[in-house]
Amino acid sequence: MEKVTATGNPAPSSKNLTKREGQVLTFVFEGLSNKEIAGRLQVSESSVKASLQQLFEKTGVRTRSQLVRIALEKYKDQI
Repeated sequence: MEKVTATGNPAPSSKNLTKREGQVLTFVFEGLSNKEIAGRLQVSESSVKASLQQLFEKTGVRTRSQLVRIALEKYKDQI
């Protein structure tokens, strides 16, 4: 039987973050906006949004606050 997250989505199969996902997540922890993260990483705001969407999919969450909670539990060693 397939595992399901609290949001009702299938549980993510990959637990490892990419380098960019780790960078974005670190800046989310610092409370930066997408625009501020884009400036720090010297990428477009759309690129930051895409990374956040990948993080949401990977963790099975829908909001930044849920992402922070899950990341602290499961991905702390990767950021």
